[in-house]
Amino acid sequence: MREQALRVEFFDVGAVVHFLKKVLWTVPGFTVDGYTEPLARMRRHIQGYGSFVSHSQRFFIEARRLV
Repeated sequence: MREQALRVEFFDVGAVVHFLKKVLWTVPGFTVDGYTEPLARMRRHIQGYGSFVSHSQRFFIEARRLV
């Protein structure tokens, strides 16, 4: 088993939307219409600070069937 802490940095809200549409399990049910206000807040954050940073944990688990 391995564990990895990952850092992702976004420099525009369009990249965030693209990521969330591709990585469906990050925000289940994500739609732009459903998240208009949070995306607007994120846009303002990126404009003020230059980027938005996200962190996640990933685990790799190998399982083997005993024969």
